[in-house]
Amino acid sequence: MNTSTAYILVKVLGYRYTFDGVVSVSHNLSLKISTDSDAEEGADYVNNARNEPDVVTLSVVASDSHVPVAGWARQTLSSLCQIKELRLLCQVFTGLRMYDNMLLSDISVQQDESCPEGWVGTLTFTQADSASSAEPVNDYSSTATYSSSVSARSVGSSVSGGGSVLQTILREAGIVG
Repeated sequence: MNTSTAYILVKVLGYRYTFDGVVSVSHNLSLKISTDSDAEEGADYVNNARNEPDVVTLSVVASDSHVPVAGWARQTLSSLCQIKELRLLCQVFTGLRMYDNMLLSDISVQQDESCPEGWVGTLTFTQADSASSAEPVNDYSSTATYSSSVSARSVGSSVSGGGSVLQTILREAGIVG
């Protein structure tokens, strides 16, 4: 049973992360206003302003209470750390808005008596640069693309089975038997 009011979809892997609870969601959508009369041309300024990257922060609870996998909360945190370290692009879905091309930029976790079999924490996602408004530039670099008709696989509180999330990802990719 998914109890999250917000969830994360790791785009390249197609994995959906849910949590036992989402305590709060903070949305930060801002503009940078240029006070200089000589704002750079071509720097994405309109009316002396440009969009700053969107930032969304999820305050979440992860525990082992509704999952038959021992150490599920620890495995979820480990997977989130890998998503951050590998800088994998995510989609963040909230009750108010869906954010695309988000990077997990900050993880802050607390483990205490309020959640003895898990953790509470904040996950901050920052929008990666989107060059959609600029002319496409061919820099002759290769870019990995992902296209799939497979629906997202949930790795949230409702997952059953054994092994860590990383082992499951590797097994389904055919890397580990």
